[in-house]
Amino acid sequence: MVNLAPYEQTWIDVLDELKNCPEIEVLNEYREIDPEIEDAETSVDTVSVATGMPLGPSFRDSHFRFEYLGSAWQSAEGEDHFITGEFCLEALETAVLNQWPLELWANMTPEQERLQSELRCIDGTPEWGTGHLAALRVQPGVEQPEIWFDKTSDHYYKLDLDYQGYLDALRVTKGTFGWQYLFTESSLKGSDSTVARLRTMLELFPKWFPDHDYKPFRRRLDMALKRR
Repeated sequence: MVNLAPYEQTWIDVLDELKNCPEIEVLNEYREIDPEIEDAETSVDTVSVATGMPLGPSFRDSHFRFEYLGSAWQSAEGEDHFITGEFCLEALETAVLNQWPLELWANMTPEQERLQSELRCIDGTPEWGTGHLAALRVQPGVEQPEIWFDKTSDHYYKLDLDYQGYLDALRVTKGTFGWQYLFTESSLKGSDSTVARLRTMLELFPKWFPDHDYKPFRRRLDMALKRR
């Protein structure tokens, strides 16, 4: 049996929260440790040297060795409000060093070509197959790499979150589809299905997962709906 680091255990706790919630049906779950990934210091240093990014202490604090970690879920049958979500994380070392550049867009502009070549997926949706993903941008010399979110097609957004912030928010939202829009400049006007999901999340999750604070997410949604 693999001994989990305290931070890794927080993610097992997230999976258990979903699995133990009577109002949620878990469709699939991933919690595979990669035995080749070493301790936080060694792993983050390896990524820093390979990419030229002097990654800060937050990357060591949020280090995990999961090859894949995630859950695909939906609200249980009989619930009044239908809500779905998924996340599938890869360890930083795997995501950054063992991936080819993403292929996101056709007929790209030079700016899109440059951006696409620098993005590495850290969180995807393989079970539901929505095509939504979050990616870390690899740029030499950068201590806090940008996190980008792609809605498929030509829609892509830089998130108002760093790597650790993304993981912290994901633990609270459990991968509810569309949560990333709360950290973009999107107004969400015209995105009725996304707004409905987020409102449902903010109505139900404080009751289902009372140990988490949803007030910052509610403020984010209010601000997004006021944008033009």
